[in-house]
Amino acid sequence: AKDDEIAVLQAGMDHSIVAMANLKKQVGGNQSDLQRRLESSSLDNAQKLKRILDSILRSCSDKTDEAVFNLNDPSNPGNMTATVEHVLATIEQVHEAGNSLAASFAGYLANPDGDQTQVISTAIGLSNGLDHLMANLKGISRLANGEDLVERIVKAARSTALIGRQFFVKGQSAAMDKLLVLERPGVILDTNRDLQQSLAMLTALTEGLVPQDANKVSVANTSEDVSDLVEREMLNAARAIDEAVRRLQALANQPRDSSLTDHQVQVHDAILDSSMAMTNAIAQLIRAATASQQEIVAQGRGSSTKAAFYKKNNRWTDGLISAAKAVAVATNNLVETADGVIKGTRSLEHLVVAAREVSAATVQLVAASRVKSQLYSKTQERLELAAKAVTEASAHLVRATQRLTEKEEENRQAEDYDKMSNLEFKSKEMEQQVMILKLEKDLVGARRRLAEMRRHGYHAEEEEGTF
Repeated sequence: AKDDEIAVLQAGMDHSIVAMANLKKQVGGNQSDLQRRLESSSLDNAQKLKRILDSILRSCSDKTDEAVFNLNDPSNPGNMTATVEHVLATIEQVHEAGNSLAASFAGYLANPDGDQTQVISTAIGLSNGLDHLMANLKGISRLANGEDLVERIVKAARSTALIGRQFFVKGQSAAMDKLLVLERPGVILDTNRDLQQSLAMLTALTEGLVPQDANKVSVANTSEDVSDLVEREMLNAARAIDEAVRRLQALANQPRDSSLTDHQVQVHDAILDSSMAMTNAIAQLIRAATASQQEIVAQGRGSSTKAAFYKKNNRWTDGLISAAKAVAVATNNLVETADGVIKGTRSLEHLVVAAREVSAATVQLVAASRVKSQLYSKTQERLELAAKAVTEASAHLVRATQRLTEKEEENRQAEDYDKMSNLEFKSKEMEQQVMILKLEKDLVGARRRLAEMRRHGYHAEEEEGTF
């Protein structure tokens, strides 16, 4: 009986051992299947992420192609408000963007399963930088002396953009998969080296547009404390705007001229109201620009001094000072023009030009801050909103002026053409055709003289004693 009991127990144990072996085999099979499924899912995700990166790189390449197309387009003048200082700062920005993309791409190639966000961010940064650089270089080509120099600038700009585009083409998986793993980082680093060399040539050409003005104070060669210089210039700009506001208020408070008609009074009131709204918006702009400049320095200088930061980024600093001065000069000109229109020494067309000059100077100031501002900066956002307010105030002033001009035309006595004889009508028609030809000739001459003045005198507002 004992043997039978042992046999039963043995049989039960054998059954349990067999069952456990089968269970282990089943579990092992499930683990192997799970592992295969995980590997398959991981490979699918990796391919999906690679396709996303390729798509973004293609978009960056397309954007660069569009920038080159606009550069080559004779009908596209580029950014006509750009200055040499701002272009030099933009070149530095592209230089840094190229280095950042090369570093992030090299890191990604060393670990393809790692995070791609840095590559995406730096690629977008480089494509945006190249886009801005092309538009600004096309704009400052107006300052070049002779078509030969213009062609050299455009050619160098085109070459730089096409080299930068190689980042986005060679970085795509289709191109990378044709190379050995060890060859891939070298392709990216070689592209960056070519880009930096092209940017250096572009810098030399752009610097040749800077007038050799002995009175001009440059951050790179001044012996003065640079931080004091920047703060003084920003403060001078703010004071100039405040003075412009006070002058407009004084004009508004002057006694009415009893000889003016109701229409003339309405014109003067409209001009003063629009000009006042514009100068108030500009005052907000200068305050926002000062706050943005202070934030950029605080975030960028690290453990160094403010003066060291300004000195290191001397081209950006020169651009910032130049832009602040341009805003102040344009605002003073606006007030002078408004005063002249009221006194009858200037026309409404003068006021339109002055308002547009303020808008152009505003664009310079915002662009100068944007070069070094942090992404999603609230301070930069406030500056952009302040600039938008200036632009809207300028547009309102232009529209108001145009309405006043149209009303003046309506008030003029219109000739009754139906009462004219055929000979008289033909004579009047010929007079108008002759007038149009003369105006067209004058327009061509005025544009040529304006281009010449901008080539030789765009730096005038930067001389000492502007304020």
